[in-house]
Amino acid sequence: MAIVDPTTKQSTLHIRPSNWANGLRGIAAVFVVSSHTCLSFARGLVPPSYAETGDSALFQRPFFRLVIQGQAWVAIFVVLLGFVNALKPLQLARRGATSDALAVLSSGSFRRIGRLIVPATLVTFLTWLLCQVGVFQFGRRVDAYWLRTTSPEPSLSFGTAIADLVRQTAGTWMYGENAYDQPQWALLSLHRGSLYVFMTLMALVNTTPLFRVCAQLFLYAYSWATLDGTVGINVFAGMILAELSFYNLTALQPRILFRILPYGLVTLGLYLCSYPDQFAEQAAWSSQLAALAQIIFPKGAHVGRYYAGLGAQMICLGIILSASMQRILSHPVLLWLGSISFPLYLLHGPLMRSVLVYLLYLPMSVGFAPAVRADGTPDPESYIPTPNPLRLVVTLVIFFAFLLYVSRQWARHVEPRTGAATAAFEWFSRSWGRSTMWSPKQKAEILPLSSVNEDICLRSEVGQANHFRLEGDIDARGYNRTN
Repeated sequence: MAIVDPTTKQSTLHIRPSNWANGLRGIAAVFVVSSHTCLSFARGLVPPSYAETGDSALFQRPFFRLVIQGQAWVAIFVVLLGFVNALKPLQLARRGATSDALAVLSSGSFRRIGRLIVPATLVTFLTWLLCQVGVFQFGRRVDAYWLRTTSPEPSLSFGTAIADLVRQTAGTWMYGENAYDQPQWALLSLHRGSLYVFMTLMALVNTTPLFRVCAQLFLYAYSWATLDGTVGINVFAGMILAELSFYNLTALQPRILFRILPYGLVTLGLYLCSYPDQFAEQAAWSSQLAALAQIIFPKGAHVGRYYAGLGAQMICLGIILSASMQRILSHPVLLWLGSISFPLYLLHGPLMRSVLVYLLYLPMSVGFAPAVRADGTPDPESYIPTPNPLRLVVTLVIFFAFLLYVSRQWARHVEPRTGAATAAFEWFSRSWGRSTMWSPKQKAEILPLSSVNEDICLRSEVGQANHFRLEGDIDARGYNRTN
């Protein structure tokens, strides 16, 4: 929103406290797409070097390899979820408007869960439909690892197809698995994170800020010890950051430290996020982090997810401590990416397995003959080859522009309708059964009669005590009660 500075008479950009989170969310969504692109066409970037004693390519080294670190950007999604969802309830709680904070928690949690589930279910249905008509069959024949392994097969019959649709839709929210759209595994973590925010703040909304921070630190430590490295440590860290954002931490002394500290935290966070999930022993820097993990992480921890979570938390803390980084992340281009981050995340998988596959490999399939094994049968491991690097890069640029366009159209035309469906269901949940036998006719009927009588007696005793206290005050001041 543009405002006018009365001193300079110039229009400036009004930056909300959560604007930077939207910009960072947009960056995270783009890097999730880049990670799946690398898994498809540059799978060799997964390890930190070519071999145990081999050299490392540029994009296998720390910071640069973030283009393939998908789980690090998912961790940032979860931290931002805890931060953004807690901001408004905490602001109301700090003003003493606890009833309003509870109302915001209830309504906000209901709507956010609906706006998470409804679009994901719609994308699953559309992907299932494309799968049943054979759109993804071509992707199972191409030499692109992630595209090939995530392209689903059609069901054997109509009845089986319906059962598969129900099973995979439910599996998204029960097990974090969806054969029709593999990236939806992260939605279960976001769903759990929303519930964590709701339950924690509902219990702590009437407490002091200091007590809330201590309670959230305890929950963070509990999640750390119980191996909840994907959701717990990240969502509670986001809530703690939301509490800290109400203080002007940059004004603390010494000021020079708080000018350097944010950039150090972000740099260290990006370094930790670079930790490879596989083959960490192949490079000196990653093997050092692996050795450190044996000391600081609990036994049985998923090291890659813990490092991704720690890195994401350090990045967000550094941004909160730096007004300049918040301004950079509030750039209109990044805010635009943030506004389409969820559609971008949902749609990139199906579009990559259909549109991108046909753009890249359909011309290469002309005249392609699979290799033949010794017995004369086609080799099932013979795949349509990937085009040359120049054609690959040009096609990827065109496809990414198309993906951004489709995501924008989804945000403009589909998300408002899914939001309206969620609002309609919320209205239904508040109105259903009001005129039926489930509605109590008398307020007193909600409690047992004995409880009501005890409440009446208690009020009577309190009233008499107040009456006698008032009379005693009047007598002590020397007034005549009969006048």
